[in-house]
Amino acid sequence: MAVIAKTVSFTASPGHLRPLDIQHDLLAVADLIELCFASTMDPDGEQYLRLMRSAARDTSFLRWAPMAAERVGMPLSGFIWEEDGRLVGNLSLIPLSKQGKKVYFIANVAVHPDYRRRGIARALTEAATDYVRSRHVSTTWLQVRADNPNALNLYLSEGFIERARRNTWQVVPGKQERPIEKPGGISVTNRNSSDWELQKTWLNQNYPPEVAWNLPFNANNLKPNLIMDLFRFISGETLHHWAARRNGRLLGMLSFEPGSTLTDNLWLAAPPETEAEVIPGLLPFAMHDLPPIRRLTINYPAGRGEEAFSNAGFEIHQTLIWMEAHYR
Repeated sequence: MAVIAKTVSFTASPGHLRPLDIQHDLLAVADLIELCFASTMDPDGEQYLRLMRSAARDTSFLRWAPMAAERVGMPLSGFIWEEDGRLVGNLSLIPLSKQGKKVYFIANVAVHPDYRRRGIARALTEAATDYVRSRHVSTTWLQVRADNPNALNLYLSEGFIERARRNTWQVVPGKQERPIEKPGGISVTNRNSSDWELQKTWLNQNYPPEVAWNLPFNANNLKPNLIMDLFRFISGETLHHWAARRNGRLLGMLSFEPGSTLTDNLWLAAPPETEAEVIPGLLPFAMHDLPPIRRLTINYPAGRGEEAFSNAGFEIHQTLIWMEAHYR
């Protein structure tokens, strides 16, 4: 998919912006992303870079490229900045569907350390938003790390509005070995079918539509379903569910869902008033019951349950601010 924006200049200059050329740029883009984000990259990010490099060397890539952005998030459109004969800036544009409407997601905004503070990231962002408008799409989303105030201020000045802050909590396989210590009076049981309505309500509160659309989360996948549970068991992708109760009253639930990448997901369903008890009550059971092979991840609202997650052996991998720009 060719990318053309009215603001792009194609004339040669010491530094200039142009559309991404997937036939020639993917390797250089992968190298730039690795340079800029190596210190914060997790195994899924490393796998993403391997995918980019493999696609760049695959002569058949262009035959399936039009579908790749939807399926695997491959950056098929976007903008780069060239200077001194090399690629020093990148911004990827990924088309996605949010509640049935097309939106664009800005990702992989990277500027070589030697070329920062020259307005390159702003030029890339403005070219991207101009392009989105030219496609008659009304919404652009992005995520920015909370520990990157320069980038946050840039996006705020370009009209993006903060919609949510989310922590990504992780525990590395075999790194945390903690005894099971339940808070007083809490019992941990399997999920009953009658628990689903409360679980669904709490899941929708903790993973609301403004964030769930871009997470590997679908509440219906966790719904009790005998046929689907049997199918998953046969295919080796069994879900697990733990319920925390006190005197028979359901306080919260934790569900395990195998991930499609190198990380498996835990989904916590609990109201704010009980999560401080539910987290230390359920997470140790999950780590005890699950094979210590793959990384476990929980995405959760920032500022909630943080002491309880930490005490359960989880660490914050990153805090992301979800931002949206809406165009009339």
